[in-house]
Amino acid sequence: MTISFLDLYNECAGQPWSMFDADAESDEDLESSLKTSINKACSYLWNLFPWGFTKKTKVIRTRENKAGYTIPFGLVSSLTVNGETYYKVRYGNKFLQYMDDYLLQDEATGEPEYFYIEDNIMYIYPTPDDSYQIELTYNTMAYVTDEDEEEKYQFTEDTDMLNISEDYEPYEQLFKNCLISKAMMYAIDDKSDENYSGYEEQYNDALETLTKYCSSPFLKRKFTW
Repeated sequence: MTISFLDLYNECAGQPWSMFDADAESDEDLESSLKTSINKACSYLWNLFPWGFTKKTKVIRTRENKAGYTIPFGLVSSLTVNGETYYKVRYGNKFLQYMDDYLLQDEATGEPEYFYIEDNIMYIYPTPDDSYQIELTYNTMAYVTDEDEEEKYQFTEDTDMLNISEDYEPYEQLFKNCLISKAMMYAIDDKSDENYSGYEEQYNDALETLTKYCSSPFLKRKFTW
């Protein structure tokens, strides 16, 4: 993670036809309209596809007689084998199956076999009768980390960082190219403005490159929470 909010702000502010000063040094120098445009652009682009660099893994340790567990907001990863779809909610060497919510009324207990998601709560069925480790692979909606490396859902501080791990650092520049152009489109917010069309062309070109290198036709949108 090498791209800070302050860096993003100054790069956006320094673009051709920008109406903002590109010499911000701290939060006090950041204009709210450009901050909003950057957040809107990043949220849109981050969640446009299940990019590889948005993928995260969370380990959940169950408790006896507790069915529901809070999970991050995001998109459950999946894979297809011989025409059958599996969701990456794993207990040991097996994937839990997605269940219908009516099973939640069943009072059975035992080792995890199924899961169900509502909002950001994942329910396990049967209700665990012991402590089990479940591994959840998902694409996070949180595009920001703060100084304590805690995930956030928008930039608020000049020291906040784009939530791309070192493993995907080569793709940061591709994502940033898209982000800056999209942010300037939001900042101008007038499609009749000739500068808007210039940034729109830059954005489309940058998105094509980003998609070429970072997306996969095998990633599917299945569950959101």
